[in-house]
Amino acid sequence: MMVRASVDSTQRLLDTGLLVWRPRKNLAAPNVIINQSRVMKANQAVEHVVLFNMPFLQGDQEARVLHALYDLQFRLDSVDALVVGRVLNKVENVTHVLFIRFQTIENLTHFYRSDALSTVLCLMAPHIHGEIVIDYVSSTGHLQTECKDPVSMSLTLLRKKRDVSPGEMDCALFSLKALAEGYCFVNDFTFGSNLFISGDKYYTNAFAAFAKSLCELDALLEDMNYAKLLHLKVLPLSCSTITVNVLAFKPIKSCL
Repeated sequence: MMVRASVDSTQRLLDTGLLVWRPRKNLAAPNVIINQSRVMKANQAVEHVVLFNMPFLQGDQEARVLHALYDLQFRLDSVDALVVGRVLNKVENVTHVLFIRFQTIENLTHFYRSDALSTVLCLMAPHIHGEIVIDYVSSTGHLQTECKDPVSMSLTLLRKKRDVSPGEMDCALFSLKALAEGYCFVNDFTFGSNLFISGDKYYTNAFAAFAKSLCELDALLEDMNYAKLLHLKVLPLSCSTITVNVLAFKPIKSCL
């Protein structure tokens, strides 16, 4: 009876306008990232990064190699996203970059042993004069690379100073990620520590920012707050870095 009376009195107040009902605002779940007007669920992914030195690769040969790397995302179901292209900024001994996203470490290890990768490496072998490989796990958003829309990427590899703890570096990179994802023109931002599964053992960390165009990527890199956080909080923790900017290669048609 008390509950019924309470409901009736509340309804009378609503009818008379003395009580105004306001719906509760939606509360984001703990594992949801709010990025301007969109909400996306954070997912863990394994990022595979290769920096190639192929200084004499050009023309039709370059197109054929990049095409073969690009088509790996269609040959392997385990590939969630792929970005490959020529480095736009001047970096010593680095000319091309490959970025591949997998859902699990097991998918990455299968990729290392796959026939598809072996075939592409045989094609590339005469042109490779050096490479840097790093694999890391990161919390990521959605990155669509199969469509024809352009994708631009800025990727940085870091070697953590000996007196810097892994947690300190992760905290600094997380702050950079949180800032970058606040801009509507940033498609995704990923960072993590090197798993040392294969390849290079020198670089300990990596982070990458993705945008739809080079103009939008430049807007991020030239942003005062982003540059300040990067140069005052992140880079001082590293004793060596490599940064490459890439506009993703998009073939006119697949060679499959």
